[in-house]
Amino acid sequence: MKRIGKKNLIHIVLFIAAFVAVVSINAVISFAAPVTSIDTGKKGSLTVNYGNSGEDAMAGVSSHIYLVATIDSEGKYTITDEFKGCFTDADFFNNGFNYDEWKSCADYVMASDSDNLKEYIGKNDIAEVATGVSDAEGKICFTGLELGVYYVMSDRLVDNDNTYSFANFVYPVPILERANDQDVITVNYNPEASPKMSMFRKGATTDCYIMKRWNDAGYEANRPSTVTFNLYRDGELMTVVKLSIENNWYYEWSNPGIHSYSIEEVEAGSNYTGELEVYQYGTDFEFVCTNTYNPPETPTDTPENPDNPDTPDTPDTPDTPDTPDTPGTPDKPDVLGAIKSVPEVLGAVRKPQVLGARRLPQTGQLWWPLPFLVILGASFIVKGIKKNNKTE
Repeated sequence: MKRIGKKNLIHIVLFIAAFVAVVSINAVISFAAPVTSIDTGKKGSLTVNYGNSGEDAMAGVSSHIYLVATIDSEGKYTITDEFKGCFTDADFFNNGFNYDEWKSCADYVMASDSDNLKEYIGKNDIAEVATGVSDAEGKICFTGLELGVYYVMSDRLVDNDNTYSFANFVYPVPILERANDQDVITVNYNPEASPKMSMFRKGATTDCYIMKRWNDAGYEANRPSTVTFNLYRDGELMTVVKLSIENNWYYEWSNPGIHSYSIEEVEAGSNYTGELEVYQYGTDFEFVCTNTYNPPETPTDTPENPDNPDTPDTPDTPDTPDTPDTPGTPDKPDVLGAIKSVPEVLGAVRKPQVLGARRLPQTGQLWWPLPFLVILGASFIVKGIKKNNKTE
C-alpha cells in the first residue's frame, strides 16, 4: 500500500475541517433564523376542539376569545392596551417562541376554569373578540382573526350527572411549526388547539384553602398583624376572611357542587408585594399567597448645598453737601462821617460791626475846616521838632 505523504495528509485534514464548518454554519442558520417574516396583511383562524372526534366529541360548549397581544412582521409581540395591566413584563411573549412558558399566565397545575386572565377580564369588563359554540364534531372555528396571541376561555358544560370543566389557555395565530424529520420551520396561519378537560360527578364537594407565606427575613417586625382576603365563588363575593398568627395564616372551606373560586388580597402591607399561586386538583383549589418585603430605598444622592445669599448692593455714597456761600463784606457808608440809621428803639446802643472798632466822633455836619486844621497841626509838629534840635 502506498503511504500518504505528509503534505497530502495536511490537505485532507483541511478539506474535512472546511466541510464540517460549512455544514455547521448551515445548521446554525437554519435553526437560528427559521422565520424570515410574518405576513401581517393576512388574516388567521383558530379552531378549538372539545373532545375527540366521533363519539367523544362534545357539542354545545361555549367558547370566548380575546386578543392579548399583536405581532409585527419581524415576529415581535406587543401586549394590547386592554391587557397591559395584567403583565408586569411588557416582553412576556417575546421569549423566542417558547410557547410552553406562556402557560403561566393562564394555566394552573391541572385543568382549571378560573385563572388570572379570567379574573382580570371580569374586573375590567373587557369585551371578547368573538364567541362560538362547539358543533356536533366538538369544533369551533374562529375566522378572520387579526394576527397575535389569543386567550381562549370556555364555559363549563353540564351533561346528565357529570360536569365538564375546560382549561383556559393562550394560543398564537400564526404558530411556528417544525416537522419532526425536518429543520424547516413553517408559519401556520390557521392552527388548531384542544384544551385540557376535567370531569366531575354530580354531588361532588369542592375543598379549598388559603395559605399565607412571608418572604421577609430580618424584617419580621414589619409584618401587619392581620391580612384580609375577599373570597369569590363563580365570580361573586362569597365571604371575607382574615389571616393572622393566631390561625397560623391559614384558612380552609368546603362547598357542595362544582364551582370556580378566586381570592383577592385587600392589602399586602406597607412595603410588601403579594404574589398569588393557584393550584387545582380535581375539584379542590389551593391558594398560596407569598408577601415579599421591599425595604424603602435609602437616598444615595447628597443633598445639594443651599445657594449662597446674594451680596447686598453697595449703598450709594451720600452727596457732598454744598459749601455755604461766603458772606459778603458789608457795604461802607457812601459818605465819610455819614450817620447810620437811628436805632429803631429810642436809646438803644448800637454795637460796633467789628470787635474793638470805634466809631468816628459825631461832631456835626461841617467837614471843610478839617484840611486846614490838619496842615496847621502838622506845621506845629515840625516846628517843635526843630526847636528841640537846637536846644540840644
